[in-house]
Amino acid sequence: GLGLCVLYIGVSGVVAGGSILILVLSVTLGAAAGELIDLDGKLLGLGGVLQKKLAFLGSDGFAEGFVAATLFVCAGAMSIVGAVESGTQGTYNTFLAKTMIDTAAIFVMATSKGIGCGFSAVVALVYQGLLTLFAVFISGFLDSTVIAEMSQIGAVLILGIALNTLQITRIRIGNLILSIFMPPLLHGAAALVQGLLQ
Repeated sequence: GLGLCVLYIGVSGVVAGGSILILVLSVTLGAAAGELIDLDGKLLGLGGVLQKKLAFLGSDGFAEGFVAATLFVCAGAMSIVGAVESGTQGTYNTFLAKTMIDTAAIFVMATSKGIGCGFSAVVALVYQGLLTLFAVFISGFLDSTVIAEMSQIGAVLILGIALNTLQITRIRIGNLILSIFMPPLLHGAAALVQGLLQ
């Protein structure tokens, strides 16, 4: 049931729109970068270290639950929109709403994937904090089109999480997380090329 719910969240986000070309280029470039530095392996390694430190909790699937929950809370559109909103406007409404939604989802996810899911909160705090800090510097590149494209890529990653949860695939979603940050770079590169040609 959880897998189907996550699948719905992903599908509804992908259908919301965005450029297919930017989507494909972003996922391709993000996957290449992620595979090169093996983000998924690093997340699993961090989960393994936490599992050893917290062995008294007796959770065998700690690392898997930690990675799945971390990717779920970091890949969503609200992470990006909330960071831009708080970094540029000083309001936190989106982050507060996201916290409520993520808390409910992670409690449910923890019933099947274990206590490791709860530790995703630490990574989410660091990730969203850094996004908020950098939002001031990159806000010039983040118009509504770019945010929609970043959100669409996040929805594609959530689809991958759903397929993994349903045990249909074993996609290394962690290696795709950099894809979310490719649209601003692609738009920036396009603007630079256009400026040079004029």
